[in-house]
This record gives sequence, C-alpha cells and structure tokens, in this order.
Amino acid sequence: MVPPFDDRQRDRSSEPLPDSIQLLRSLVRAVDSLASDFDVVELCQQLLEACTEVTGATDAGLLLADQRGELQVLASTNESARLLGLLQYEGPSLDAYRSRTAVSAPDLRADGALWPEFAHAAAAAGYLCAYAVPLRLHRDSIGALTGLAGSAAALGQLDLRIGQILADIAAIGIAQHVLRAQDATIQAQLPTALNTRVAIEQAKGVLAERGDQDMDRAFQIMREYARGTGRRLTDIAGDIVEGRIDLRADAAE
Repeated sequence: MVPPFDDRQRDRSSEPLPDSIQLLRSLVRAVDSLASDFDVVELCQQLLEACTEVTGATDAGLLLADQRGELQVLASTNESARLLGLLQYEGPSLDAYRSRTAVSAPDLRADGALWPEFAHAAAAAGYLCAYAVPLRLHRDSIGALTGLAGSAAALGQLDLRIGQILADIAAIGIAQHVLRAQDATIQAQLPTALNTRVAIEQAKGVLAERGDQDMDRAFQIMREYARGTGRRLTDIAGDIVEGRIDLRADAAE
C-alpha cells in the first residue's frame, strides 16, 4: 500500500544533502558531461567544488604536468594569485605527482620540514592542513589534486579517498579531451589542456581590467556566461580577448 503523501515533504530541495549524496550527485554530473563534447576546465572546476563540499578542504586545486614534468594549475576553487602561487610551490602536489601516491600533512606547523617554503606560504595564506592525490591514468601520473584546510587535522583518510576518486575522474576527462588524434599519446597532447587554461587566464585579465573586478570574480562571470549560453569557456575567453563580446555590464553588477 502506498503511504499517503505528506505535504510537508513537497519540496526538500533547499535542505542540505548528506555528504554521500552530494558526492554521488557530483559524480553523476561529471560522468554525464564526459558523454558529450564537454568543457575540460569546467569539468575540473565542478570536481574541485565537489571536493570542498564533501571533504574538510577549504580550497582545492588541480595541477597538470607539462612536457617538462613541471606542474601547472589547470583549475582551482579560488582564482586569487596567492592560492594559484601556493599550489605551484614544491610541496604535496609535486610529491603526489612524482610518487603516484597520496600524501598528506595534517598539521603544517608540525610537518613543515617536509616542504618548508610551502608550509610557510600556506600558513601565511591561512592554511594549516594539506593533502594531494595523483591524477592517475593507467600506470602514469599526469598531475595532482591538492586540498587545503584552514584548521589542523581537518582532512583525514576518508577525504584522501574521496579526493582520489575525483582526481581519477578528472584524469579520464583530461585524457578524453586531449586525445583527439588516433595515434596521439597523453604526454604529447597534455599541452592542449594547459593551453585552454592560458586562454582563460588572458580573458580573466582583460575582463578584470575592463570591469574593475578581481580575478576570481572575473572568472565567475565567465563561468556564469558559459553556463547561460551553453558555450565552452575557451571559446568565450577567445571572444573576450578579441573584443567580440563585452561582459563589463555583468562585471559591474
């Protein structure tokens, strides 16, 4: 027998969801986007946002190795210069990438000897805990996903496992994005994804200057416009730089 409908349960969409359901929703969205001609940067942004929603991370970043094996930021939860610079210090990201295993520092004040410059810069930026997991693709590591928290011991083993799941999906998405030619290899084509980020950085600078906005707000305006029009961030970035679209009105709001 079907129970009677309770009008009080008509709309619970505004209630916070348990972390497990939030994670499942994020994974479903990510897998769904992989089935179409997706935007690789937007996919990574969504995975990083999921990381901060379902783990103790305050901020997160995804870094991709270039042809020299140096890590470059592809996406981050915050576009501030301080966070982008911090992610590229010699620290957990590089260790996870090179070792192809997860690394963590529950308390950067106590574990600072591992990465002294990173620990000092992280503390100055308000982060006391960090972890990083590799972007794994078969037997290769192509980058790292790094989570940062403002309080010590905020990130545990469960956070590492969730971070690794998100990183694995990001690696699959990046591989699908760059392997356009039949005989291409991941290492040869990774600059394609990094060039996407370069174009977006240029557009952020143009939009920030035109609208007197900080870089983080400029990036959010671009993402909102991309979602509203159904276009790729890369294409919108090119239009901004070339002056084909003007989002200053949006930036001023």
